[in-house]
Amino acid sequence: MKTLKLLSILGCSALLFFSCEELPDKEAPPTEHPEAIPAPDNIITVQSADSLYKTYGRSRAPFIENGVNEVFEGLEKPYEATRFVTADYEKMKAYIAFIDQESKAAGVKPTGLRIYFGATKPKKGKPGRETVYMNPVKPFKGIEGDISYAIHTNLDGKKTAITVGSVLDNKIPKGANLILQTGDTQSLAGDELGWPPPPKPNDPNDYH
Repeated sequence: MKTLKLLSILGCSALLFFSCEELPDKEAPPTEHPEAIPAPDNIITVQSADSLYKTYGRSRAPFIENGVNEVFEGLEKPYEATRFVTADYEKMKAYIAFIDQESKAAGVKPTGLRIYFGATKPKKGKPGRETVYMNPVKPFKGIEGDISYAIHTNLDGKKTAITVGSVLDNKIPKGANLILQTGDTQSLAGDELGWPPPPKPNDPNDYH
């Protein structure tokens, strides 16, 4: 009897063993490869970029330098025009993400990122520097073309996109709720860009 039980156990074990042997191996999940992003249509060649850089250096920078040096006489060394500004890459991504977040909360979608030219104010007899700043734009009813905007939060927490002009002029956009007269306004203008010294003339590393 004991021998019969032992044979039964051994038989079941063998059956299970061979059954497992016959099971096909599970296929390994395919490796996911991120889809390649094609080059956008605003990409230009390095040579084209270098041409833009050098054309600015020949036909624009000298006029800025001459004008500034004429106004600010007696500088220790002649003023050199700003040739480029540098935005921190991670800060730029965070800036774009913030624009998307605030715009979505206001129920709008930016159509572009406008880059404005500007200059810092003179200080202690020294000229300021040329710089740029940015602001998202979108269309507004009754206004031709896309306009820079900010986000206004009403007292009830609702967010609304308003033109930067209405902020600067302290005016309520036509058709807006009177509650817009109070609350907080969030600027979407971006700056904090660095401007290193202009590259040396005929620098073989132009553009940088």
